[in-house]
Amino acid sequence: MPTLRGSSPFIPAKPTYARWEGFYVGGQAAHSSATMDFSGATQQLITYLLRTTALENQQHPSEWGVLGKTNPSGQSYGAFVGYNSQWSDVIVGLDIHYNRSSFFSFAPVSPITRAVSAGGNSYIVTVDGDASMRIIDYGAARVRAGWIAGSHFLPYGTLGVAVGRADISRTARVSGVENPPGGYPTTPCTAPCVPFNYSTSEVKDATFIYGWSAGFGVDVVVMPNFFVRAEFEYMSFAEVEGIKAQLATGRIGAGFKF
Repeated sequence: MPTLRGSSPFIPAKPTYARWEGFYVGGQAAHSSATMDFSGATQQLITYLLRTTALENQQHPSEWGVLGKTNPSGQSYGAFVGYNSQWSDVIVGLDIHYNRSSFFSFAPVSPITRAVSAGGNSYIVTVDGDASMRIIDYGAARVRAGWIAGSHFLPYGTLGVAVGRADISRTARVSGVENPPGGYPTTPCTAPCVPFNYSTSEVKDATFIYGWSAGFGVDVVVMPNFFVRAEFEYMSFAEVEGIKAQLATGRIGAGFKF
């Protein structure tokens, strides 16, 4: 039978998208700028050294910040693996990466000397110390979400848990003179003025550090099943041994998707 005019309405074809679903694996190189805050590195050590003294209980020399911040930078190299689940033009998946690095820094030191009173005595107290940190390696397990832009591009964002290992060393020193009421520094020090000098050190190798990670980037298909990646990631690690560390990283990589 001949078709009546208007009896066959036009049905547009469903859009098609590049296939990103499945497992992928690759390698990457990066440059990072780190921030290492050592301001709390001596606090625990000095609290222990002066734990039974009126000086610590009343004047809290452990809280005198003698160490500062540094901003080391450097390169890292590693690998990544993940899985994409595709919903039309939306991608949701899991991405894990691991990197070898060597971000190292000594803490800047500014010793503090103060004249204080505690427990009926007067004191001249000097607090000093040093510390260092080397981040050996780090990585993150991240949830990744993105959308397909054209036939070659996959912009995405990430949020996850970061973990790393670091070599940490720190030293605290407290020295000065303990004087009876009315003694030095208001008058020349005479007996029974008592000098004191305490110090302690601690070294921990390959200490685990934990934190969170957030970033964004784009994957670009250059050949069937082969893609390149560019991304930025920020990591913030929780305080460990009184030291806090953050990493801001730009990286490039290449991968194969199955």
